[in-house]
Order: sequence, then C-alpha cells, then structure tokens
Amino acid sequence: MSDVRTFKAASMQEALTLVREEMGSEAVILQTRQIPGRKSLLPWSRTQEAYEITAGLGIETQTPAALQKTNRASSASSVLRHRASNLQPDNRHRQPASQSMAGQQERTPVRRETVPRRESTYSQPPEQPRFRQRFEEAAPREVKTTQKQFDPTEEFAEKLNAIQEMLESLDRRTRSHRSTEVPSELFHIYTDLIDAEVDESIAHDLIARLKEHASPEQLKDSAASKSLLAALIESQLDCSPPIRPVPGQRKVVALVGPTGVGKTTTIAKLAANFRLRDNIKMGLVTVDTYRIAAVEQLRTYAEIIDLPMKVVSTPKEMQQALDEMVGLDLVLIDTAGRSPSDDLKIQELESLFREVPIDEVSLVMSMTSSVKTLEAIAQRFQVARPTSLILTKLDEAPVMGSLLTLSQNVKLPVRYLTTGQDVPDDIEPANAARMARLILGEDQLR
Repeated sequence: MSDVRTFKAASMQEALTLVREEMGSEAVILQTRQIPGRKSLLPWSRTQEAYEITAGLGIETQTPAALQKTNRASSASSVLRHRASNLQPDNRHRQPASQSMAGQQERTPVRRETVPRRESTYSQPPEQPRFRQRFEEAAPREVKTTQKQFDPTEEFAEKLNAIQEMLESLDRRTRSHRSTEVPSELFHIYTDLIDAEVDESIAHDLIARLKEHASPEQLKDSAASKSLLAALIESQLDCSPPIRPVPGQRKVVALVGPTGVGKTTTIAKLAANFRLRDNIKMGLVTVDTYRIAAVEQLRTYAEIIDLPMKVVSTPKEMQQALDEMVGLDLVLIDTAGRSPSDDLKIQELESLFREVPIDEVSLVMSMTSSVKTLEAIAQRFQVARPTSLILTKLDEAPVMGSLLTLSQNVKLPVRYLTTGQDVPDDIEPANAARMARLILGEDQLR
C-alpha cells in the first residue's frame, strides 16, 4: 500500500531532511514547489517563502529521472554489499549467492522496497544485520548527494532568496538614510510637501538641497526656509513662453489631449485674448467632428469674436482650410478628444499631423487626474510630437504638488494654466515663480 505525505519547510534542504527523517531513504519524491508565505503587516518585514515536497513510499515511478536515481542507489547497494561480504574471511563460500542476488536486484522493477523481500529468501549469517545497518547508514548519504547534484531547485531558490535579501537590505538602508536626512527644524516643511502630493523622492531631494544651501539661521527661521524652498522649486519647474504670433508669418498651433480636459474652452480663451486684446489676425479649425456640441460651441465663440472657422475631417480638408488662411498670423486647431487606450484614434491623429504642416503642438491635460494617469497620457500622446503642456482645471484640483512632480517626470515645458470656466479670463501663461507659490500654498488661483 502506498503512503503519500506532504512536507513544508522554510528551505528546500529542511524539507528534504524532514522527508528522510519521517519516511526513510526509500521515499520517492513526487513533487516539489515553492509557495508564497503570508505577508506581514509591517512594511519592513520580509515575506517568508516556504517549500513543499510531496513524497511517497511504495510508489512505482516510471519517469527516466526516477529510474536513473533508483538504479544508482541499487548499484551503490550492490557495491557496498560486496565490500561488506569481503570483510569476513568465511564469506567466500557464499560469494556466488551474493553475486546472484546483486544480479537479480539490478533486473527488478523500480521499487526499492522489493530488495529486502528478495534477501529474505537467502540464508543469512548472524553478521548480516550488522552489514545491513552499515549499508543503510551509507545509502542515504549517496542518495542525498545525488539529489543535490541533479536537482537545481534548491540552488535556484537560494539565489532568489539572496537577491531578495539584498534588495530588502538596500531598501532598509535607503529608508533609514532618508529619514535621517530631514532635520527637525525642516520636518514641518517636508510634511507640507507630502501633504501637497509632491512625490516623496522629490520632497526628500528638496529637503536635502535646502539643508545644503541654507545657513543655520535660515534653517531656524521658518519664513526664510520657505522662501529658499520656493526658489529651489522654481528652479526645477520648466515653463515655455506663451504663443507669440509674428505679423506676416502664419503660425499653426494644434491642441491635443484626451476627452473632457477642456480643449475647446481653452482654444476659445486663447482666441478671445489674441483677437480682442492683441488684435491678432487669426482663424480656427476644428477636427472634432465626433461631438456636434463641441463644433457648435466653437462656432458660437468664433461668431462672437468675429473669426473665420473651418470644420474638417480628413488631412486633405485640413490642408485646404490652411491654404485658405494663408494670410493670417495665427491658426488654432481643435482636435477631437482621444482616449489614450484607443489605438485607432491615436493613429488617426498621428496621420493627420504627418500630412499637414503643424508648427507647434500643445498637449492639454486636466490637473484633476492623478500624476500616474497624467504621465501615462503624456507617454501615449508622444506620437503627436507635443512641444508643450497646457494644464487645465487647476480650480478643481485639491492640491498643487503634482505640478512639480509632473514637471519633473514629463519632459515637456508648461505653457498655460487654466483656472476656471470663464472665457476669456481664466487662463494665464505658465510662470515658474507663481507655480512654486501655488505648490507651497502661498498664492491663490484668483
């Protein structure tokens, strides 16, 4: 009757030792696997992995690997029995029976428990149990060596554990180092940055630079420390100048971005300011034929401001519209909102900009989205080759720290900020000093 058991241990070697102790050297390994341990609630505690071995007795294995291991053990048994019998001078007359038994043992099926049954048919001298004991003491060492040599699971697991321990040790040292970098007099500034949703690594770098550049007197003065911090943040913000039309030189600027970020309203704000305030000769082109309401909205603004407007749906129509506006100083193009996951619409946008000459492309994104979402959007719209960012809906964002994180992680300068729905008032050119004050909560949007 077969006896199958499962053993679990912290390492493969410990599991194998349990198998040998509980089931003996005749146990057959049926399965080995690594199982994940229970996660600890403490962030610095390492998740313990476990190893599971299923072994059995009285199991006939038909795999080549098991057959090879059993044949090795049988060969070792024959050699050891032969050597043991030679230790006694009076064993010479039993030599043929021993050799016959070894020959029969090599031809038996792969069942190690059948060996003792064959030996029981022979008459054995009183000394035989002593030799059997010596064989049983030696045989497990041979099997153990063979398993360790031909089973790479243990070695692979040990390497993985070593790598994991190295990474966790590095993480602990990094955390410990970072925690000691924040002096007590700057800790409230650090917490303010985290509360503003500035990325943790960026906040640590700012505190380290502030500690490096500030004098002991400035570190003790909260107002002086914040003033210096604002200057450091300002130096890390990348802003581009606003659109500057040149009379007699037509400039074509397109706005792209996902749905619902306010592209049409932003174009209306820009057009109203350029036409009514700066008296720029300009026109509008919309490719947003997917939303009739957006086309009608832009058409209404164009009529109020007295601007020419074209609605196109193909690159050829776009080119014809631009040819008709050749005498203008500025042309703003409103594109349909594209979902970052919609490959077809993204490819349409890429094809449009490849066939039509566009001078500048501004990627419009809403600050109500998370930083990770904004980074993914910026990555997806790289096919449109944007040259700047327009960040909208700052009035709906709870905090402004993502302005700094986004500027650091998305390598595009910020051109405009929108702070509400009012046309044409709620838009302003991006300014690094004002953005730094907004991040630190020292300035209001309006």
